[in-house]
Amino acid sequence: MRTILSDLGLESPLVGTTVTAHIRSSGPDGFRCAVYDIATGRARDGYLPRADAYDLREGAAPPRPAAGDTVVALVVGVSGGPGRDAERLVLSATAPELVERILAGFVTEICTGKVVVKAVARVAGTKSKISVAPTAKGVDARGACIGWGASRLKGAERLLNHGSGNERLEIIEYSADPVTFLTKALSPVRVTEVLVDGGNAVAAVEEHMLSGGIGQGGLNAQLAGRLTGHYVRIVKAGTDLRATLAELTAASG
Repeated sequence: MRTILSDLGLESPLVGTTVTAHIRSSGPDGFRCAVYDIATGRARDGYLPRADAYDLREGAAPPRPAAGDTVVALVVGVSGGPGRDAERLVLSATAPELVERILAGFVTEICTGKVVVKAVARVAGTKSKISVAPTAKGVDARGACIGWGASRLKGAERLLNHGSGNERLEIIEYSADPVTFLTKALSPVRVTEVLVDGGNAVAAVEEHMLSGGIGQGGLNAQLAGRLTGHYVRIVKAGTDLRATLAELTAASG
């Protein structure tokens, strides 16, 4: 996905930016929207495909956006002919990059380059895990993103959810060590032991934390795996991690 303006002028300057889309109408494949230019007040035509409008947990009923509703989205492309009046902005409300853009609006250190977002793992509407790292000594990347009294994090959540959603953001301190990184990514559960082999990982937690480590529908383990680039299995403390990891490796091989 391209999220920056090409120097050749092949894409709209809005590509990669966060916008508020006003739904005009809905169809079987998506939603036609109006995106208002903050400088002129003029409306641009936008389109939000249903596939990019929401993520659903198994068994969950899809939301029913209607004309007049608004949604915060990322401009991910442009379709149509040349010229402002002919182009249509293609939108996404589920793109992981949307979380990064919104967070950057509240965290000065991201805008100045003192903090970088390393990765975002997201199930839109439910939860996102964001790994961050400092670019200079003495910078608390995680603290900068959370803010005093969690003010920055809460502000980003409010904008992302736009008053009606319930997606939670979790800031994870990045580590180049895969064991340390995965341990942090499985927060808020306390991990007692981790083994990593290639793309597979096994993490042990105390039995009373087992459900939290896995998360509802496997969500916590799933997001931690996406964030760190591993397939993660959560087991209770005392399990033979090497044997479990060997099973995973054999199954994936």
